[in-house]
Amino acid sequence: MTDIWLVGGTPETREVLRALLRLHHYRVKAEGRGLKEAKRLLQEGVRGILLVDADLTDGSWEEILKEGDGAKPRPGIVLVSPFYGNEFETKAKRLGADRVLLRPFEISELLEALHGIPAT
Repeated sequence: MTDIWLVGGTPETREVLRALLRLHHYRVKAEGRGLKEAKRLLQEGVRGILLVDADLTDGSWEEILKEGDGAKPRPGIVLVSPFYGNEFETKAKRLGADRVLLRPFEISELLEALHGIPAT
C-alpha cells in the first residue's frame, strides 16, 4: 500500500480524495493546507507520494516542489493544477514534479498519475 501526503485543497476535497484513495489501496498518511504544513511534512520525512494542489492561498507551489525535490528521502510528487499549457507543465517538471494533473480530472487520470511513481 502506497502512502499519499495531501497538500492544499479544501477540507471537503481532501476528504473525498482520502476516501477515493483508500478504495484504490492507497493510504493517506497526513494532510497539509498550505506551504507551512507542506514544509513541516517534508522536514519530517515524507515517504511515498506528495499530492500537491497548485492553487495555494498561503504560498507558492513552486517552493513546495523545490523543497520536495531536495528532500531526503525524495517523495514522488504529483502537482494538481488549474493552470494549462506546455510552458507550465515544463516548469513544474523542471522544479521536481513527477506528474502534472490538470483540474478537473477523472478518477482514472488521478490513478494513472499516481501509478508508476516509485514510492520511497
